[in-house]
Amino acid sequence: MARQQRFRGVRQRHWGSWVSEIRHPLLKTRIWLGTFETAEDAARAYDEAAWLICGPRAKTNFPYDASNNSQVLSSSLRAKLQRCSAALQQQSKPTAKDVLESEEQKRVDDEYVEEMIEELIYYGSVEFSSSPSSSSSSSFSTSSPNQSYD
Repeated sequence: MARQQRFRGVRQRHWGSWVSEIRHPLLKTRIWLGTFETAEDAARAYDEAAWLICGPRAKTNFPYDASNNSQVLSSSLRAKLQRCSAALQQQSKPTAKDVLESEEQKRVDDEYVEEMIEELIYYGSVEFSSSPSSSSSSSFSTSSPNQSYD
């Protein structure tokens, strides 16, 4: 018996019909796409759903053909997948609150660095140098302005 080609998001029921489903990227749940007579039809349904959710970065079974307007999925399922896609896009875009928190964290980090520099100037200097023989070894030395070497 010849081995049948396997498609992404497609499996065969034990009585012979083909089913297709796709996983929601955030919720990690399966979205049922339907039952089909052939594996190719089920694979095309998966491809259509993948394009609706992920856009051009979707992993599909067949190359994308913009001129092919055949819609395998029902209009209600297409609407549901478009809502999933919109939710994914909103999830990936930083909100104004995220941007403000990021800027605040950067300010705190900058203030911390400035404080460290002031402490180094007050208490002494720190020198880092790499040994030419080995790039992984480094030496660390500190000196104080009030310290004298004889």
